[in-house]
Amino acid sequence: MNENSPAKESLWFKFCAFLSLTDTDVLAESGRYDRMLAYAMVFRQVVTFAFTFLLFSYGVSIFLSPVAAYTVGFIFALTLFFLDQAIIGSDWALRNPFKNGLPIRQLIGLVPRLVYSLIIAIGLATLAEISLQSNAIDEQIQKDVVQNNQEYFARMATYEQELDTTVNATEAKIAQLQQEILNLRTAQEQIRNTDESYDQDTVANSIDNYQVTLEELQRDQKNTINAIGALNERLAQTRQDYQYWFNESILERTGQDGRPATEGPKYDRAVKTYTQLAEMIPIIESEITDTKAQLASIEANILSTTETLNEYQLKSNTLSEKTTTLTINDERLKQLNADLQQQQLLLTQQIDDKQNKLATYRTKLVNDGLFYEQKTGMLVRYLALKKIHGDPELGEAAILFSYMLKIFFIAIELMPVIIKLFFSPFSFYSLKMYRKMHVALMEEKAKLEAATRRFEERDKPGRIEPEMPTVTQQI
Repeated sequence: MNENSPAKESLWFKFCAFLSLTDTDVLAESGRYDRMLAYAMVFRQVVTFAFTFLLFSYGVSIFLSPVAAYTVGFIFALTLFFLDQAIIGSDWALRNPFKNGLPIRQLIGLVPRLVYSLIIAIGLATLAEISLQSNAIDEQIQKDVVQNNQEYFARMATYEQELDTTVNATEAKIAQLQQEILNLRTAQEQIRNTDESYDQDTVANSIDNYQVTLEELQRDQKNTINAIGALNERLAQTRQDYQYWFNESILERTGQDGRPATEGPKYDRAVKTYTQLAEMIPIIESEITDTKAQLASIEANILSTTETLNEYQLKSNTLSEKTTTLTINDERLKQLNADLQQQQLLLTQQIDDKQNKLATYRTKLVNDGLFYEQKTGMLVRYLALKKIHGDPELGEAAILFSYMLKIFFIAIELMPVIIKLFFSPFSFYSLKMYRKMHVALMEEKAKLEAATRRFEERDKPGRIEPEMPTVTQQI
């Protein structure tokens, strides 16, 4: 191989040159700085593509399926990638426009690039904001749905209450039947679980014994009440006698009855008598108290004996009517179960009829335009975002966040142009491309002038067109 022939470049170099739309021959002749600059531009393209793909896929996945979201995100990111590729391929021609004055023509030429960058940046910032504010947007959409459907839900609730009248009546009837069945089954279980040790004869003897006991207690109660009455009469009489003899002693001693005052035998007798009566009053009162306590005990025994007698009487009735009661209750249970099934079937029919009527009424309201369907499209989410910006509480923070995102994306889009215009040196690749472009232009201009002269000379009268040399002759 000839030593002066250029070295064969790697596939990686050619791939990076393709992504950055750079001339491989010119880039191969440039220095390491130009190559690193091309590699950096390719790396920025790849990072921007990944960022745009993930951002757009996440944004549209809110209202599209994952496969559709990734497909749309990939196509969108790939489109931006090729647009950036075209712009990067033309960046070699950028240089500081203010170096030799104010180049109006170059500035006007940059306007489309700046407008495109602003459009892309604002679009990506808006999409990013919609994605990042997805929770707040969902809440705002839900609020709009609830607010717009207030009349719809109010009418549906009123109509459903009207339909629930018959359904609630049937449900109450079912609950009543279920409770009655439960009570009857409990009674049946109690009858079946009656203690077998209590046979009919034993229960009858117990009833007789407790009846005799109850009669004796009632007789004792009556006698005790009579005794209390007699003691009360005796106490009243004793108090009356005490008062009488006490007054007699006073009369004898003071002579208030017109007789001379004396403390003779009559006075002594009166004093002795009312003294004895005074001693008897506490004794009688104590007897009354004891008798009342005895009466209370008798009454407690009467109550206990009555309860026991009632229990034995209930057992006797249960034992005597056990078979008949079980049969009657079983028949009643069958009837109740049949009624319960009928009511449950009726309830099912009523619920189905209610649902059909609700569906018909819902269709009518929808056709009347009273139902606002919840949507999750991009336009709906963008309008919800605008409402968040206008919210009196969240609007200020949301707008500030929106501006920060837009500034961030605008900076990302415009930073390469700004750096190229004001900070990057004019590279060897740019010089070589300028030289190659001007040489090509001059060559094409010379060819055009030569062709024009030949065309003009051929049209002159009497001019014989010289024969054009062949390719082999030219070589």
